[in-house]
Amino acid sequence: MTTSAHPATGTAPVPLRPGASAEVPTWRYLGFLVGPGAGTFAFNAVTVILPTLRERFGAGDVALELVIAGYGIPFAVLLILGGRLGDRFGRHRLYVVGMGLFLVSAIACALAPSIETLIAARIVQGVGAALCTPQVLATIQATSQGAARTRAIAAFGASGGIGAAVGQVAGGALAALSFGPVEGWRAVFVVVALIAVAAISLAPLAPRSRAHEVVAIDLVGTAALGLGILAVSVALTFGPVWNWSWPVAAALVVAAVSLGAMWVHQNAIERSGRVPLLPPSVLRLRPLQLGLAAAALFFAGYSALLYVFPRAVEAGGLSSLEAGMALLPFAVVFAAVSLAVARIQARIGDSTLVLGVSMQILALVAMAVTLALAWGHDIGLWLQPALVVLGAGQALIFSPLTQLVVREVPVEAAGLSGGMFSTAQQLALSFGVIVIGGIVTLTGVGGRTELLAGLAFDIALAVAVLALAVALRARSRSAAQ
Repeated sequence: MTTSAHPATGTAPVPLRPGASAEVPTWRYLGFLVGPGAGTFAFNAVTVILPTLRERFGAGDVALELVIAGYGIPFAVLLILGGRLGDRFGRHRLYVVGMGLFLVSAIACALAPSIETLIAARIVQGVGAALCTPQVLATIQATSQGAARTRAIAAFGASGGIGAAVGQVAGGALAALSFGPVEGWRAVFVVVALIAVAAISLAPLAPRSRAHEVVAIDLVGTAALGLGILAVSVALTFGPVWNWSWPVAAALVVAAVSLGAMWVHQNAIERSGRVPLLPPSVLRLRPLQLGLAAAALFFAGYSALLYVFPRAVEAGGLSSLEAGMALLPFAVVFAAVSLAVARIQARIGDSTLVLGVSMQILALVAMAVTLALAWGHDIGLWLQPALVVLGAGQALIFSPLTQLVVREVPVEAAGLSGGMFSTAQQLALSFGVIVIGGIVTLTGVGGRTELLAGLAFDIALAVAVLALAVALRARSRSAAQ
């Protein structure tokens, strides 16, 4: 087995998979890279069609919340287990199985005769997403190095960003249409199914990988971690519905006890020489902790802004489709810059993350200034310069943050890196929406003021991310000397 110097600390070597190529072309990962886009498309498009589902099925707030949570909760709970299963049984196999469940569930959603059936199908969809998503980053980490890995991770970020923006546009457009006897909202899931078919068809292009040592599945640790993440997800998802009453506090207590017990158990397993689900020695790595914290803050702000943006600009006179289209240039720039990140990083190294966060803060402040000066039906147009800068800045953040998490995890446990990053991402996305939603509800603000509140929240989190990015850059430079 070959090794390379640890890219973050310059100390402990990170094992590389035998035969891993530094020049795996990004197109070989195309089938896998479709996966993140499919997941974000399914999440964002369904969020947009919730008013249509309310009208079609006469669904209440709790049922509509379950349409979202039914996908998001199993997704968050099973991500790390999905990554470790890929380490054990082969990442290509788990990706195809997960995407197969994603496909079947999308068809079931499209044919759902009731809101209850739709919720059940969304739960299966979340399970499928949890099985396939960690395999993407894990496969990239295990089968490529250097600039090739950077390009592939940048494409991973571009896929998720494009899926999110197109999901909002397509969801609003399709919900307003009908295709003969097929209602427009059902067409959203038909599109999801077609994307899944493309992902499965192109998956054989990707290089195969798995851990070379036998990975035992820690059932006790898996159960404790799953219960802890489940309790946190339930508290974040249903807190507003339950008015933050005692069930929320009980769920958080269960989460704390479960995660504490899991940590003690993982330490005991690692001391015995066995392989834990979440190796404490890996989780204690300072750059990994800082990277995960920065990722969580970034995605919380990202989700909060995307939550208030369409609501606010629609109050300013835009239609749902116009609100979605206003974000399309943001998505295009995000994708274009993501694909150029490898070249940018080759020139400025770890300063890429600092540059990206600085651009994000500048863009958010520019949006706030624009809102102070203009409002109304043309607001989508006036915000375009700032949104373009925001798209470029966030593209410079996503890929370096992902690499910070991935490069700290030994390649033999590559599934862990994909699982940890995606879990932090999913919980942060929920947390951001819950926080800004709570602020909006408590203050009763709307329209311009609501968007300003979202911008203020995102700016505060971005400043914290900038501090972490500066600390990480200083640590990296110190380790390199």
